[in-house]
Amino acid sequence: MIYSDIKRFVLFATKNNLISKEDYDYAINKLCGILNLDTFIDSEVKEEDITDPSRYLNPLLDYAVKERIINVDTVLNRDVFEARLIDIVLPRPSEVNRIFSELYDKSKKQATDFYYDLSQKSNYIKTSRTSKNVTWKSNTKYGDVELTINLSKPEKDPRDIMAQGKTISTSYPKCLLCKEYVGLNKKPGRTNHRIIPLKLNGEDFYLQYSPYVYYNEHCIVLMKEHLPMNVTEKTFRRLFDFVDQFPHYFLGSNAGLPIVGGSILSHEHYQGGAYHFPIEDARELSTIEINNVKIKKLDWPISVVRLESEDLEAIIESSDKLYKYWEGYSNNEIGIFCKTNEPHNAITPIARKNGDLYVIDMALRNNRTSEEFPLGIFHTHPENYNIKKENIGLIEVSGLIVLPARLNTELPLIKDILKTNAVVPTELDVHRDWIDELKLKYKNENIDTFLEREVAIKFTKCLENAAVFKQDETSQNYFEEFIRGFANELSKKN
Repeated sequence: MIYSDIKRFVLFATKNNLISKEDYDYAINKLCGILNLDTFIDSEVKEEDITDPSRYLNPLLDYAVKERIINVDTVLNRDVFEARLIDIVLPRPSEVNRIFSELYDKSKKQATDFYYDLSQKSNYIKTSRTSKNVTWKSNTKYGDVELTINLSKPEKDPRDIMAQGKTISTSYPKCLLCKEYVGLNKKPGRTNHRIIPLKLNGEDFYLQYSPYVYYNEHCIVLMKEHLPMNVTEKTFRRLFDFVDQFPHYFLGSNAGLPIVGGSILSHEHYQGGAYHFPIEDARELSTIEINNVKIKKLDWPISVVRLESEDLEAIIESSDKLYKYWEGYSNNEIGIFCKTNEPHNAITPIARKNGDLYVIDMALRNNRTSEEFPLGIFHTHPENYNIKKENIGLIEVSGLIVLPARLNTELPLIKDILKTNAVVPTELDVHRDWIDELKLKYKNENIDTFLEREVAIKFTKCLENAAVFKQDETSQNYFEEFIRGFANELSKKN
């Protein structure tokens, strides 16, 4: 009965401190109103110890579909209506901010724990979907990498991202990251959205969590103004200001250019969270110390320079100098051109704090294209598109590989082919060459372990494709020469 379903949902909300007991009747009546009910019939219901809000929301959504309140039964339409239901039992943004601020004064981690829990209980982060993601670890020649098949987000074509670029929008809001999405009854459902105001480098930003949570407490820090992504000295000041305010989180930025940038280049934003990435354990091949800053070359498939210092101003200055040094770097021998008709060199910086030590990993990127590689010379190459065609962003740079949902269906079929030596069906044409390689390598070992390892190896090749300094001896010698050249620049007096 719909009345019992409404009551269960409100009891769930009060039990999880989304609303207080004093809000009970108000919430009941508001829910009845949105479901076109002019009365409420009370009844005894059994309280269940279930933390997933979907368990209580689905009966209300089914009723809305049955009564044609949701006219067309699609996932998107359900999400929009669901957000409206949840908004009734959520504190207003000002109340969320007040609680966060009070907790932050006691414990920074308590504040983010509260906000992350709220984002899950409000179903902004749909754990019923994200919990179905397939994850595993595999060892490679660079150490362990982590992989996840994300079932909650569609695979994007890099050409669509390039087409969007930094285009100025006239819509309201101008993009999905804009602060104006809070409480908006618009697709996708954001009526249940709440964000936390921050000051970074004295500028206005907001903290929110990603609905797709690729890793623990995957957060997004977005600029108040709708300005395009860009890397300047301010970028490094913002990153380190954030890790000072939230030392249990890292924060990084995708590059500000297409191909090597993120999926939304039109709005300045960063990604962070409480997560230990594989890159943090990468082997350090060399170290140079200049002006209280350590410059380290990592043994990693993509070209990364690590900077470390306990001196905040020193690491900000050295980060900015490294970026500018790379911005103007070209090497005809290995195909690196910093500029043709437009600039090509960019970085993906990822900052964190270990005690008093500031650390930033600077991945060197280049977005030049060619007739052979129209999606990017330093991008996944066509022979590896079957695993990853999307842009290589800061998450992949860090050693967490976000794979498309289609692999969840395709990999079991590949396992069957390897075990039975069956003919490759048409629907697996994209994997045909790879399957032929796997057949030669597979020696009747545990099929799950074998294929997980091979997917990881395949993806390290995607990262190697994206490396500006390849793994051959000549390129690595140039990489070391580049680092020495930067160290020499850093040692010079301003």
